[in-house]
Amino acid sequence: MADVKPLPKSAEVVRTVEMHTGGEPLRIVVSGLPPIVGATLLEKRRYCRQQLDHYRRLLMAEPRGHRDMYGAYLVAPDHPQAHMAALFLHNEGYSTMCGHAMMALARYLVDEGVVARDPAGDTEVNIQCPCGLVRTWLGADNMVRFLSVPAFVLQADLRLPLPDGGTCRLDICYGGAFYAFVRAADVGLRAGSSAAADFVREAARVRRHVAEVGVTVRHPESDDLGFLYGVIFGDFGPLSGAGAPPPDALTLVTVFADGQLDRSPCGSGTTACCALLHAVGRLPADRPCTFRSVTGAEFRARVASTSEFHQHQAVVVEVAGRAFYTGRGEFTCESDDPLAAGFLVL
Repeated sequence: MADVKPLPKSAEVVRTVEMHTGGEPLRIVVSGLPPIVGATLLEKRRYCRQQLDHYRRLLMAEPRGHRDMYGAYLVAPDHPQAHMAALFLHNEGYSTMCGHAMMALARYLVDEGVVARDPAGDTEVNIQCPCGLVRTWLGADNMVRFLSVPAFVLQADLRLPLPDGGTCRLDICYGGAFYAFVRAADVGLRAGSSAAADFVREAARVRRHVAEVGVTVRHPESDDLGFLYGVIFGDFGPLSGAGAPPPDALTLVTVFADGQLDRSPCGSGTTACCALLHAVGRLPADRPCTFRSVTGAEFRARVASTSEFHQHQAVVVEVAGRAFYTGRGEFTCESDDPLAAGFLVL
């Protein structure tokens, strides 16, 4: 940890607003950061990774956070239609999209008066993410729905060898970030009941296999978006062949970053799952589906429209859920604290 800078004296206190969506935390940094430099949001993301990563470690890791903490920086957008831009941070680095954060940030931005509430109906809040512009709407009951960026299947029907000599199907899909989808039963797990540690272990094995066999995960518009962010386990039912009915509800277990288990159904993962189900004929356009998480929290999603995106058959997905406040924080860093830089035990 010797290479980690302490907080400079000009920013001795970092203030945050704490929220959660479906149990998944969101630590919104509201003051105390130095300027984040860059003409575009992706440039700002790179600047955070190269110059300000000590703040991420301080705020996400212990003793101020934990392995499964999640955060957001609010910065000026460069998209002309955006009210605000967001950078997302976690135990490993900086993600490109976060659906649970969209739900929390939409509520926060309206409550703080950054976007004026529409007294006549839902309030539109446009948030620029590293993956693109995400349009959200906050209802009077604080239900938030968002429309995703184009989501698509990148690679279908890959095979992961299993210790018993069998194979497990993998599908790599994009919903603002790339995920590998695994049928939980193929690896001896059940999405609704198996231990969290078992999913984390299997997700690490899946990611190692994808890296070892040289699967190319590339986004057609930017290399910054081209990486496998997580692994999603579910009891999906048939993902090939005709005649399978659309699901009314699915439980998803998402493991992202460095073994980080999503407490929510995962908004970008739900988006990618809808793209997969639509591609195999299991989820027609406008057919709603409920997605549940390890906490029992629910997102409601549907394929809102279809299109072509850089030669991929793509969908735009509407995802809905609710976020809640849990508190506010002030974080400091003493220069003689030997653990000030942050650490992770597990």
